[in-house]
Amino acid sequence: MRTFSLGAVYGAVFCFLAATVVSVWAAYDGAVALNRFFMLLSGVLVVLLAPLIGERLSLRATSAWVAAITNLMIITAALLYFAQWLRAAFPENGMLSWPPVSFSDNQVAQILAIGLPLVAASVWMGVAERRWLIGAMGIVTLLAGAAALALTGSRGAWLGVMSAAVIALYLVVRTELYQRSRRRSLSLWLLDGFAVLAMLGALGFYVAVVAFPEFDAQLGVSAQGGSAFSRIALWRDSLPLIEDYFFTGSGLAATAMVYATYAYLLHVPYLFHAHNFYVQVALEQGAPALLAWLVLAGATVMYAWGALRVADRLGRALLVAGLASLSAFLVHGLFEAELYFSALAGLVFYAPAVLLWSASSVHTAAADIRGVTYASGATLGVGVVAGIGLPLLMAVLMPGASARWEANLGAVLQTRTELGIYHWPEWSFQDQVRRQKTQELAPAEAHFATALELNPAQPTAHRRLGAIALAQGRFEQAKDHLSAAYAVDPYDRATRQLLGEVLALEGNVDGAVQMWQGLDFDQGQFMVREWWYQAFGQPEQVEKLDNAIQAFQRAE
Repeated sequence: MRTFSLGAVYGAVFCFLAATVVSVWAAYDGAVALNRFFMLLSGVLVVLLAPLIGERLSLRATSAWVAAITNLMIITAALLYFAQWLRAAFPENGMLSWPPVSFSDNQVAQILAIGLPLVAASVWMGVAERRWLIGAMGIVTLLAGAAALALTGSRGAWLGVMSAAVIALYLVVRTELYQRSRRRSLSLWLLDGFAVLAMLGALGFYVAVVAFPEFDAQLGVSAQGGSAFSRIALWRDSLPLIEDYFFTGSGLAATAMVYATYAYLLHVPYLFHAHNFYVQVALEQGAPALLAWLVLAGATVMYAWGALRVADRLGRALLVAGLASLSAFLVHGLFEAELYFSALAGLVFYAPAVLLWSASSVHTAAADIRGVTYASGATLGVGVVAGIGLPLLMAVLMPGASARWEANLGAVLQTRTELGIYHWPEWSFQDQVRRQKTQELAPAEAHFATALELNPAQPTAHRRLGAIALAQGRFEQAKDHLSAAYAVDPYDRATRQLLGEVLALEGNVDGAVQMWQGLDFDQGQFMVREWWYQAFGQPEQVEKLDNAIQAFQRAE
């Protein structure tokens, strides 16, 4: 299992890297996408090197290096954030000009959430192993990191840290029970069963609230308002875009204008990332990349779990801290994507890399003591094949894969054509590109047509063709496509806004108002659409649209 899981780690990393290359191709701005690629590549390389480093260092040396690197990372992040906070709190003080760059609250919080469990392990190491320098450094870093985390106000990060503490407690209790019995006792079965059910229940609840608006409406989660409402709405609005770019992603660093153009129907950026690591990866890099990352995380846990069985006291402390660190990131990733979106994107691989490094060192030390030689060749190869193939098979075996692939190609070609040409304020609206560059959009429309031949209900093809037809003034055709898209996905925000607009232009005010009910237009979507019809000298369309808008505003 050790060799297989390590092979699966390598295979998943290669699959993620291949998907990342594809997402560079998909991006409408290749230069910016390439910069993002190299940021992610740095993290990928660290993951690949981590097991090799662990094999060559003693467990004691590994623990010292992990403690030193993590403490340095956390104390640096905390000090930079303190300086930034002081500069914001006292803007009149001209001496507070450092640091020269700014870090967002969520970005710093995510770094701290990943590192604090490992810092706590260095404190334990300093006391239990009498390594006083490491312990003293850990105490100072732990206090500074906790204070900085409190200043960020990130509830998602605190939830991640609390989840890490629960995971660490579970692992400590489980290890003690296993050490006493050396077999799978009833208490161990019950503990593991409860842990699995708790994790599946929490994850199932989260997915149900995001993916099923009816369930959310019954519980009233979004109705609480605040950031919970806005983020749940954002994640829900992101799902159709993930469907649009299912295999390739919309392209690295393309999210801002993809959101604006194809979800919120704005002519300038409004949101820059999804505030959710998993949604952001799937949106930018495609479902295979997300599945590869999840396989990487799962295989890393398997590899570390095997090491936990043979670890001594120091090794167990390192592994428990590494698993807790990975848990903190996985939980916080449900609510934030700031680190992945930033110039420090490689740090999303920090927890898996540390865990692989520590587990490899533990396995090597145990093998030396026992004189065991682990099989490597065939088993490692099977693991690599599984790590590469599993994400791809899961994506390809989804129902309607062939039609989804054609729609994906059409969406990428449309995005690269439209957003490669469109630049505000040189172009006032994306619809201008659709109206004036019909020949350039023909290849994308051909892929959408093929997708509909394979699956007449394919939502991406219908919505995209409907939007193009509406921009070009073919209102009946637009209505047909948008109505078909609405029948498949009645909660898609863009479909509802565009279909409501078509109904308004037909004079069906009641139908338009009903279609728009529950949508957020606070970013000026109505104003943008009225400007569009005014710009092309269509006063009768402006009047019809304005009548429906006024009726909608009265009904709110």
